[in-house]
Amino acid sequence: MPELRKDYLRNRWVIIVPERSKRPRDFRQKPEKESPETRKKCPFCPGKEHLTPPEITRIEGRGKWEMRVFPNKFPAVNTEGDSEIKQSDSFFTYSYAYGYHEVVVESPKHGALMADFTPNRIRDALKLYNKRIKSLTTDPKIKHVSVFKNEGSASGASIAHTHTQIIAYSKLAETVDNEENVVMDWMKKHGKCPYCEIIAAEAKSPRAVMENKTAVAIAPYASRFPFEVKIFPKRHVNSITEFSNAELMDFAKILKRIFSKLKSLNASYNMYLHNASLGKELHCHIKINPRLVPWGGFEYATGCIINTVPPEKAAEFYRSKN
Repeated sequence: MPELRKDYLRNRWVIIVPERSKRPRDFRQKPEKESPETRKKCPFCPGKEHLTPPEITRIEGRGKWEMRVFPNKFPAVNTEGDSEIKQSDSFFTYSYAYGYHEVVVESPKHGALMADFTPNRIRDALKLYNKRIKSLTTDPKIKHVSVFKNEGSASGASIAHTHTQIIAYSKLAETVDNEENVVMDWMKKHGKCPYCEIIAAEAKSPRAVMENKTAVAIAPYASRFPFEVKIFPKRHVNSITEFSNAELMDFAKILKRIFSKLKSLNASYNMYLHNASLGKELHCHIKINPRLVPWGGFEYATGCIINTVPPEKAAEFYRSKN
């Protein structure tokens, strides 16, 4: 029977339809083919550094770069204007899109995916994200730093060479801001973090994906995407920048597992960090939304998502060894 499920905290609903679900292998996408000409022109490959803006920082190994960070050549935001929000009348509110837009290339090897990385390399990528978050938040005009990866053509990625983007800008992110407000209201009412309780409840549920000493991954109860995953630190911290090296490594091990399973489906996905804004509370986490099924008219018309893969089945897929 179809089931309506509400998000743990927010007034956001999905319809889970087990009757329409498929076996995980039925979601396997055809491998994406890249033309030799496109591959040859890739601006993120070694020897093409002159095609990107000047480098901000890098990680080196044996005299060559292993990871590098540089400003986006076509930024969504920049620091040339005034970040103050203005209003011309009752309806028209605006501001200059102030901020920083950066690219993190995590491998010099064209065609390598995060699924191919060792946990150590994934941990180093997380460390690099943290380094940039800390640097960008020294600008008092920055209200939010969004770290996100678009992997595969269905994710919105415009360049095949694996990379992550960072956009630091002068407005609170609506999704994170709403989540923070719900969490802070809950904490005022109950005196404890709701996500700490959710983690405890889900760690042994059929939706548990993977657990190690400091981190836990779950397929959310009201998943909006087939095979959606959230990864939480067991310790209550507001930002991934507060992680110890051991916590970063535990996150990296879980990410390795999830990316490897998604690679077996040739799945595109979006990965992004949810850190708390300055002065607010939010049990930080990483979200991974596979992009295997496009949303249709019902989803856009109602805001209610139809998901044909129950999260219990998604978690079972991630736990399986084949």
